[in-house]
Amino acid sequence: MFLFSAFMMTIVPVFIMPLFNKYEKLPDSELKTRIYALADQLQYPLTKLFMMDGSKRSSHSNAFMFGFGKNKRIVLFDTLMEQVSNDEIMAILGHELGHWKLGHTLSSFVITQLYFGASFYGFSLCYGSHAGAVELYQAFGFDGVSRPVPTIIALLLFFQTIWAPIDKILSFVLTLNSRRNEFAADRFSVDLEMSQQLQTGLCKISLENLGAMCPDPWYATYHYSHPPLVERLSAMMEMDDKMMEQEGKKKK
Repeated sequence: MFLFSAFMMTIVPVFIMPLFNKYEKLPDSELKTRIYALADQLQYPLTKLFMMDGSKRSSHSNAFMFGFGKNKRIVLFDTLMEQVSNDEIMAILGHELGHWKLGHTLSSFVITQLYFGASFYGFSLCYGSHAGAVELYQAFGFDGVSRPVPTIIALLLFFQTIWAPIDKILSFVLTLNSRRNEFAADRFSVDLEMSQQLQTGLCKISLENLGAMCPDPWYATYHYSHPPLVERLSAMMEMDDKMMEQEGKKKK
C-alpha cells in the first residue's frame, strides 16, 4: 500500500488527470512573477505553474500542489482566477504553501500509511483460524471447508464489522488533526501579511461553491476536515487584533 500510494501520488497528477482536464502553462504576467517570487521567498522549489480548466465540470474553484523533491508544481483552476483577484490568489497560495512549509503534506502521508498499517495488522489478527474470525465467516455462510472464505470477502467483512467502530474513532482524530493544520496554514498566510486578502478570497470561494458558512458546530467538528468559514474568519480576525496590539506596544 505504501508503494502503491507513492506511485499513484506521482502518476495521477502527471499522467492521469491530464487525460480528463487540460493543463496549460500560466502565461507570463504579474501574477506569475508574484507566485514565483513567493515560492522563492519560502524556498519552495517551484518548477512549473499550470492553469487547469476546472470549469469544464463545475464552478468550484481550487488550487493544489504536487511533486517530489525539487520538482514541485502548482495548478490553479481557471474558475479560481475568474472568481478572485490576484491578491486573493496570492493569499490562498500562501495558505497552501503554508501546509508544505509546516510539514503538513508529509505528516499527512505518514499518518495515512500508519493507518493502513494498523488496519491491515488488525485484519491479520482476525484472518485465518482464530475462533472469532471463524464464527464471523460462518455467520455469512463460509465454513472454511466446503466453502473457504476468499481473502477479499474476509477483508470486506473485517472492515464492515470489527474495524468499523475503530475507524470511527480514528477518523475523528484525523479530522481534528486536519482542522488544526488548516488553522495553522491560515496563520502562516496571516504572518505573510495576507490576512485581509485570504479572508475575502475564502468568502468569495465559499459563495461560489455554495458552502455552508455556519453549520452546526457538533456536526462540523466530526465531519468537516476543514473548519467552517466563520470559525476561520474569526480566528484570523483575532490574529489581526493581536498583531495590531503588538505593533502598538512597539511604537510606544
